[in-house]
Amino acid sequence: MFNIKAFAPLMQNTVTIQPFASYDGYGNASFGSAQTYQAAVVGKMERVTGLDGQEMPSMQTVYLNSLATVRPEDKITLSTGDVGSTQSYAINPEIISVGTFPFGRSQGCTVIYLK
Repeated sequence: MFNIKAFAPLMQNTVTIQPFASYDGYGNASFGSAQTYQAAVVGKMERVTGLDGQEMPSMQTVYLNSLATVRPEDKITLSTGDVGSTQSYAINPEIISVGTFPFGRSQGCTVIYLK
């Protein structure tokens, strides 16, 4: 049986995720404390279903070396070295959908699909 630890050497990127906390009186989102994860950031186009039930293209997929709970409202930050840009749309892309990739009983990784 596969084990997530076998794939850890392939996860050479790091991403930071901040959980959504609330909106302020002006409609600006605020976020909780950042958590950094070892990950694999893969640039591949894939059709995924968003929160609204509509299919849309995902331009990048992030595989976390963790079964962390991530929600589409959360904020993800990618390394500028990984995306080759310092633009906010590149380093803080929108999370379209979140899933898991199972590796057996209570093992796996969180999969994040990005706009």
